[in-house]
Amino acid sequence: MNVTQEVVTDLLPIYFSGEASGDTKVLVEDYFRQDPDFERIARNAATPLETLRAATPIAADPEKEKRDLESVRWGLRRRQWLFAGSLFLTLFPLSYYFTFTHGHLVSLTVRDTLWNAAFHWSLAVVFWFLYFARLRRRTVSLAVAISFTLIPIPFVLHSVFAGEPVLWFAVFWVWAAVAWIGHFRQRHC
Repeated sequence: MNVTQEVVTDLLPIYFSGEASGDTKVLVEDYFRQDPDFERIARNAATPLETLRAATPIAADPEKEKRDLESVRWGLRRRQWLFAGSLFLTLFPLSYYFTFTHGHLVSLTVRDTLWNAAFHWSLAVVFWFLYFARLRRRTVSLAVAISFTLIPIPFVLHSVFAGEPVLWFAVFWVWAAVAWIGHFRQRHC
């Protein structure tokens, strides 16, 4: 039987790991005797695997483990808050349309509540995006800054033309300013 280099190459991982059967070892070693250049290349390629096996595991630093655990705990807590905020902003506009009066569910369809619902739902989209995207902290701060800067603009314009107060939208621009400052103060990672 004529054994090709490709067949031997396929057998090298089990040969070097020591899991090869006796017949496979004989086959690979016979091929090595026929082609010493290939044997040299194969043994050089297997050297990094052997050095990894021989390396002693590095003991973890207890302080680093504590910081890592706290980081994971904070990330989970942040995801819980994002989920709660996203769910609240998604469902809250439904409270505009339905109310209980004298034990009955009454539908309130006021035209201006559509703008309020659209505002809450646009914020909900941002929160759901942040919940599912798993972005780095710096990217999250940038997304929040951009969103809180741009989302209120059409709603402020609507309120101005409708003659409604717009002062409460300033809260979102204050949050946007905080997010912008936080974004630019963070170190580049």
